[in-house]
Amino acid sequence: MPEKKDISKLPFPKDLYFHPEHTWVRREEHELGDRYRVGLDDVFLRDVDKIVRLDFPNEGDEIAQDEICGVIRGEQKKKLLYAPLSGEILDVNLELHQDPEIIRDDPYGVGWILLIDPADAQDELEDLLKGDEAKRWWEKEIKIRLNNIP
Repeated sequence: MPEKKDISKLPFPKDLYFHPEHTWVRREEHELGDRYRVGLDDVFLRDVDKIVRLDFPNEGDEIAQDEICGVIRGEQKKKLLYAPLSGEILDVNLELHQDPEIIRDDPYGVGWILLIDPADAQDELEDLLKGDEAKRWWEKEIKIRLNNIP
């Protein structure tokens, strides 16, 4: 099993939007308009043992905010991936199929999962956590996990 980061020392990435089910969103400017990169946060990944398989939607698929759009399978349990935004999948990080642990090594960089062309980003981003609100949520999530450690 991979070595886990000390959860009390996880850095909080301030430039992201967060879904309460631990997916993150980063806005990226593209020549055809804004696109949104999606991944999983460190707190979520702490709850998963060695990742053995990742099941995600395919390029061209449509996803809807708050719906399940993937599964992260560990050796002993699985966790669900919830869509933080609605839209069309423009790209899927296929490197994760070859080495699923990349997502744990660099969840906010090369461990990204999807690139989305959003259906209605302006309204849906308001439903996500950002800034001080996200920081308070993040700290609460870490405390919950620290209190559950035997």
